[in-house]
Amino acid sequence: MKKVVAVLLFLSFNLVAFGQTMPKDGDPALWAKALKIHKKAIVVDGHNDITTPLVDEDYDLRNTTVGKFHLGGDPFHTDVARLKAGGITGEFFAIYVSGTTMKTGGAMHRAVDMIDATYREVERNPDSFVSCITAAEIRTAKKHNKTCILMGIEGGYVIEDSLAALRVMYRLGVRYMTLTHNVATNWADAHRDEKHNGLTDFGKDVVREMNRLGMFIDISHVSAKVMRDVLDVSTAPVIASHSGARGVNDHTRNVPDDVLARMAKNGGVIMVNFYPSFLDARTNKEENERAAKLKPQLDALHEQYKDDQKGFDEAQRKLFAASPIYIAPYTRIVDHIDYIKKIAGIDHVGLGSDFDGVPMLPAGVSGAEDLPLVTYEMLKRGYSETDIRKVLGENLLRAMAQMESVAKIGTRKISGEGSLKRIK
Repeated sequence: MKKVVAVLLFLSFNLVAFGQTMPKDGDPALWAKALKIHKKAIVVDGHNDITTPLVDEDYDLRNTTVGKFHLGGDPFHTDVARLKAGGITGEFFAIYVSGTTMKTGGAMHRAVDMIDATYREVERNPDSFVSCITAAEIRTAKKHNKTCILMGIEGGYVIEDSLAALRVMYRLGVRYMTLTHNVATNWADAHRDEKHNGLTDFGKDVVREMNRLGMFIDISHVSAKVMRDVLDVSTAPVIASHSGARGVNDHTRNVPDDVLARMAKNGGVIMVNFYPSFLDARTNKEENERAAKLKPQLDALHEQYKDDQKGFDEAQRKLFAASPIYIAPYTRIVDHIDYIKKIAGIDHVGLGSDFDGVPMLPAGVSGAEDLPLVTYEMLKRGYSETDIRKVLGENLLRAMAQMESVAKIGTRKISGEGSLKRIK
């Protein structure tokens, strides 16, 4: 009886810190243990696209409606309370720039807008957020109960074929770059746009310069040939900030087995994306079929809301809600973790949610507050606390420290108030 009471008290206490609820068929004792592990762990999420609505819709991360969400967000997956509820210590905000800028221009300008929006959110929320650029700072932030906001470029279009621009992005605080999005750059192929047979000579120079600076090369979105070329060139650990295992779901956005095996030798980390279509073949098939079926209506909505992104998003949500598809459950995330563990090893897998960059999340997940569900599922499958903590963040921190060592980066300290000071 005392044990049951203790479990209930623990759960009640942690509802303050964690916004999600135990799975309907969950084991209360195991759930309590999962929450305890999650609370102690350093949790790093490799990819979050909330920066796009910050810039385009003036979204306010100080939203206080945690606990009142529906599947797919309300309409977003991220805010200050939800990051805290999810126990997140490090969150990489995506500096996303579309491949359309290859034709229209303006890539660097767009990136600066997003970088500015990221820093402004840290300034608005000094009690909760701190800006970080090193692994050591993430560890220090955990001690002060802060969420580190980091930045990663999504789409190498940002540097506009300039190593000087790459160096400026590094100086502004960017600590990874996804070499492409869905369109090839002039120097690297994308996963569905192959023009160069991998990396060009300039692309290899980009990789070398990122190694020298201390910036992760991110192989999410690139072609399999580019993944292999990067691993041929890089002397520092490489990441896939938001990709799954192709052996679980044969999607071009996921990483093939041979690359998984090479990531182990490289010291890199594959951070599992939460998008159900990347996680599961059935969801992907049904989503593609729905998109084809609803194309006339979607085209009409694009025209109707061409100057109103918020209006389009809401109309699209209603259209999709009227035509439901199978949504893979959150347990599918751990299927990918299991597979990557089998091929690359437990030291080379992490989490890259893609919150606010995907139109839906796995069944059971509403947003950042639900990350403990992944911890619970790993514990349920027999993962040790040490291995769970590796997946949640320690693997990324180890790879980041190695990357910094290759570049011989110095460190900074975080004060109790959350300000940053360089060590002289």
